Amino acid sequence: MSSSADTKEKIYWVPLESSPEALSKVMHGMGVDKATGFSDVWGLDEELLGMVAQPVRALVFLFPMTDKYVQQRKQYFEGINNNKVSPNVWYMRQTIGNACGTMAIFHALGNNQKDIKIDGELAKFFERVKDMTPDERAAELETTRAMAEAHKEGAADGQTAVPEADANVLHHYVAFVN
Repeated sequence: MSSSADTKEKIYWVPLESSPEALSKVMHGMGVDKATGFSDVWGLDEELLGMVAQPVRALVFLFPMTDKYVQQRKQYFEGINNNKVSPNVWYMRQTIGNACGTMAIFHALGNNQKDIKIDGELAKFFERVKDMTPDERAAELETTRAMAEAHKEGAADGQTAVPEADANVLHHYVAFVN
């Protein structure tokens, strides 16, 4: 016997281009004040870090996924309960394919709600999911059209060709939050 969860079709979003403009467009489309934005980090020496707008609330990092990384990540997540997270950390599980850029935005903002002005659909989303588990938040995101539209608009612009939503992307975004 199968449940509806077993037959549910995987949802994919078009991968985001790795640019501050694309990430900022998604974030602003969700309802974040335009005074907040992303910028490139060109290096980690003091002079280059001095060029980054302050204060820094999070770092969104894009890296190439190797077979070794994918295997280690799979083993790690098999051994933990995704729904048991510190109450001091805002976390949502990623269930939408190729949405890691927007997931990094959610984690950067979700963990900085006291310091960043968030309005509109994103504020409503955070309010709806505040008492949910990471899996329940993921399920809510799958049905929240406004978030999908903000992502789609950000993914449509850029300097590179837009891939198909279900493209096999070999890079992954993560967020490090302050």
